Amino acid sequence: MAINGDRRRRGWRRWTAAALATAVAAAGAVLAAGTAAAPAAAQPGPLNVDSFYQAPDGFEAAAPGEILKTREVQLAVLTVLPVRVRAWQLLYRTTDLFDQPTVAATTVAVPMGADTSRSRPLVSHHFFYDSTAPHCAPSYVLQQGAGLQALEGIHSTVEYLELAASISQGYAVNVPDYEGMNGNLAVAKEPGYMILDSIRAAQNFEPLGLDTASPVAMWGYSGGGMATGWAVEMQPTYAPELNIKGAAMGAPVSDVQSLLHVNGSMFASLIGIGISSLRNAYPEFAATTERYLTPEGRAIMDRTEGQCLVRNVITLMFTDYQRLLTIPIQEYLALPEIRAVFDATVLGKNPPTVPVMVYQGIFDEAVPYTTNDKLVGEWCAGGSSVLYKRDHLSEHLTLTTLGMGDAFNWVKSRLTPGAPDPVGCQTENHLSLFLDINDILTMTEINLNATFGALGWPIGPQER
Repeated sequence: MAINGDRRRRGWRRWTAAALATAVAAAGAVLAAGTAAAPAAAQPGPLNVDSFYQAPDGFEAAAPGEILKTREVQLAVLTVLPVRVRAWQLLYRTTDLFDQPTVAATTVAVPMGADTSRSRPLVSHHFFYDSTAPHCAPSYVLQQGAGLQALEGIHSTVEYLELAASISQGYAVNVPDYEGMNGNLAVAKEPGYMILDSIRAAQNFEPLGLDTASPVAMWGYSGGGMATGWAVEMQPTYAPELNIKGAAMGAPVSDVQSLLHVNGSMFASLIGIGISSLRNAYPEFAATTERYLTPEGRAIMDRTEGQCLVRNVITLMFTDYQRLLTIPIQEYLALPEIRAVFDATVLGKNPPTVPVMVYQGIFDEAVPYTTNDKLVGEWCAGGSSVLYKRDHLSEHLTLTTLGMGDAFNWVKSRLTPGAPDPVGCQTENHLSLFLDINDILTMTEINLNATFGALGWPIGPQER
């Protein structure tokens, strides 16, 4: 699936515009950092180095969501600039894609001035870290002092804006490593288990002042949107007791195979990331893929497994994956071991019982809007309540920030005490989600709170 010169030039223009938008967002996120917080007590390390992430003996007997280890940490932008919040990491028992006990970590935080004797909502933020590499996980990238290796996950800086938004409202926040210890990005069920158990762990963690009745909202974009999708689909049977008020999902990858359309484009890395993740997670998928990879293909898959999203995007841009296989792509996809995995990773089979907002760019060059048209249709046919917003100007990278104000307004509406649950489905077509005055005001508020943090004020209300 080669692309011609005109497509390349259009792609580069869009890439440049998106990069500028992302840079602006990252600059705003940097403003969310204060300068007077103390460094973390211990030098952080990635998941495969730091003993905190090692499962204790006998953890299998713990209940899903039970906390196994805790430690207080200092969050920072770009691992250097401290964010003025109180934060901890929790290691908890959860369930893997084969329904076996495992562990995962999450990062939780409240405003520096929070009075945790008061009740408050929890917002679970699901980063689009999109990598199997252990140094790309949010719990490592978010820590002050993680160093140059953690900076490879620099794209997560954009999502500091979302954290600043939630904390400025006085909410508690939860940022799970929903890919687990093995970096399982594009797998079925497991991200949902790990997110739901991270919420259980946060509610069980006494310093946050939460309980099982605390209202919860979930929010994720792209790969984080996919993980959110698994959480809302698994919740009715796996964690029905959670008081989840709603879930916002931006451009979720609802069908992993749909990413094949980016072959040969500037988003071609998504294919390599997806296949490397599935190869890492499913033994039969891995064995079959190994048989049909060329030596170059095997080397690229191995390299992809060890890199974070940004480096993979840069090094795999315009890759034609056909040349990495010894058989045609369509024949590869038809192999039973491959077909079974791709079929299992499609969202839409279990309609959520919590209200959902999905927002999607029509010009998204990574996640085809048609896949989420289909997802929303299936959920609605199953009785879910879905607000579907289609943005007719944005693409994948720009919607990350341009849709943030609108998504957060929806999150706040779901967490407003006494707010009625929406019923039924609604599809809205917008020229741009950033053109609404309320959304512009919300983004202004987010950035003002970030600026106050840079000037020395802790983010969020002072309750004590």
